[in-house]
Amino acid sequence: MSNGTSPVRFGINFLPNRAVELVEWVKAAEETGFDIAGIADSQSLYRDVYACEALAAVNTRRIRFGSRVINPQTRHPAVAACAAATVAELAPGRTMIGVGTGDSAVDNIGVRPSTRAELAAYVRAIRELLSSGTTQYRGAECRFTWGRFDIPIYLAASGPKMLQLAGEIADGVIINTGLLPEIVRDSIAQVKIGCERAGRQLSDVDMWWLPITNISDSAERSLYEIAPTLSSAGSHLSRFTTEGKHIPEELLDKVKELGRRYRSDQHDKPDSTNRALIAELGLTDYLADRFSIAGTPRDCVAKLERAIEAGAHQFWMSIHFDDKIRFMRDWSSGVMPAFRHG
Repeated sequence: MSNGTSPVRFGINFLPNRAVELVEWVKAAEETGFDIAGIADSQSLYRDVYACEALAAVNTRRIRFGSRVINPQTRHPAVAACAAATVAELAPGRTMIGVGTGDSAVDNIGVRPSTRAELAAYVRAIRELLSSGTTQYRGAECRFTWGRFDIPIYLAASGPKMLQLAGEIADGVIINTGLLPEIVRDSIAQVKIGCERAGRQLSDVDMWWLPITNISDSAERSLYEIAPTLSSAGSHLSRFTTEGKHIPEELLDKVKELGRRYRSDQHDKPDSTNRALIAELGLTDYLADRFSIAGTPRDCVAKLERAIEAGAHQFWMSIHFDDKIRFMRDWSSGVMPAFRHG
């Protein structure tokens, strides 16, 4: 079945644990019908995002791909612009730049995350370097001399103020707020506030939701495999602030404790002790209900239908357990056909 209005699309995000494996994953994503592939940037934990993007560029033909996400603290805008432009030469029209405030990439080198103002300045600087070759950034003139490129920039957002900023300045937004219908509707409303502030239309922003996804004949096994990534999503609920993040009052202290004790050196790792942490805090079921699309194909289709009815149509899924190619094939055959036109 289809929602009958906007097309339903699926993307997938990878942690580049090994460059050679990453190539096989992106090729499999293209073959199984995914529209976009994200490649994480966390220099202390994974292989380099732009080296992996170059490999993806020369080993695929159709799928879009890009960083999910770089940050202002570890990649100067001139470096980010040069890297993205180099990849765009290899795969014209298929790349994007995902940016965020900084998570495990900054935590593991003792640097603070960026503020929203710093992120806005970073986006402006990258865009001006790519379009005109010059910008002012942190009080200095920066140059990019060898080309002009139009590469869309997406913001990662897990709270209302970042959603509004995406509506103001971004070409797209990666929404990590959850899949519950009331949260989907509010997230769209926040992006719209930013659009109106900047005189833009909501349709100017390419909105992708970030579900934590698995498919299996065993709901228990599905949940076990995604629990470390659920803990990551939960840690974002208390990052910077808990205001406007739809946290039930009775869980607020537990969510704050998760944020304090979250192990960023084990960020999204399949063997992460963060799995045990959310179990200890009694947050596993809540985070699964809010952030995941997991279980049997029928379970996944039903959860998607509720989110689609609320206004979400594009789902850029995080899968960080081991058997990714099995997942992509099962998702392609068991879930995607329910949302194809015709």
